[in-house]
Amino acid sequence: MKSTLLHSTLREMQALFSAPRFWGALVAVSAILGATGPFGTLQQLDLLPRFAYWLALAFATFCAGYLAMRLTLGLVFGTAGTRPVRSLVAGMVAGLPVTLVVLLFNRALFGGPFPSAAGIAGLFVNCSLIAVAVSFLVSMAARSPQGAPPIPVGQAQAGIPALPSPLTLQPARPPLLDRLPHAVRGKLSHLSMQDHYVEVHTDKGSTLVLMRLADAIREVGETPGVRIHRSHWVALDAVTGKSRKDGKLFLKLAGDAMLPVSRSYAEAVRKAGLA
Repeated sequence: MKSTLLHSTLREMQALFSAPRFWGALVAVSAILGATGPFGTLQQLDLLPRFAYWLALAFATFCAGYLAMRLTLGLVFGTAGTRPVRSLVAGMVAGLPVTLVVLLFNRALFGGPFPSAAGIAGLFVNCSLIAVAVSFLVSMAARSPQGAPPIPVGQAQAGIPALPSPLTLQPARPPLLDRLPHAVRGKLSHLSMQDHYVEVHTDKGSTLVLMRLADAIREVGETPGVRIHRSHWVALDAVTGKSRKDGKLFLKLAGDAMLPVSRSYAEAVRKAGLA
């Protein structure tokens, strides 16, 4: 689970880095900071070096803080916890690596001794509080469907936001899709076991993949879904109805597919609101 969460987070970051809006926001923030020169950088650096300093620091602190936040939310909370509690804990945890990045960055560039314990503590408080605020604000704007955990964006640098990004991330693409032919890579609908293969159904078609169903379910990533039978898994938003036949519950999916719900998975199906 930990490796899957890390892989998912890294894929989200990779998607961010390929988005022009991300770099546009990063450059815009760095340009403002480079022009104003806060925290003594106006006196210590010329204009172009000052812009490069803030650009590099913004990127480094964003990466450190984003990774810490996402891993904290996934490992500690999963889908549980209220928004204020999630934002508070994730922001405080993210403050640690962000503070360390700022300290090491400034030490490498400017030299001199490390700040006093009181100075480091003050920097940590500033970084953490701003990370908490940014995480809370973005979680309100980036609430994902089906109650999935919000995706926090933005961190703190030297006591100020590293990247007040306007981006709202979509859930990372499920790793399972990378196993499919390009023509079939679409929104996941359901998975069904066929001998030693898993039949993967998407809104663009279906194909067989040589793997275990349990492994395939782990690779659906953040797609909200539930296992309904030892041979079937369904995405929640693919279910269009339900029916009973001879006392057995069946779920109706898009495309008129009907899948049985076994007794051993009936409770999970009820908790998912499908029965």
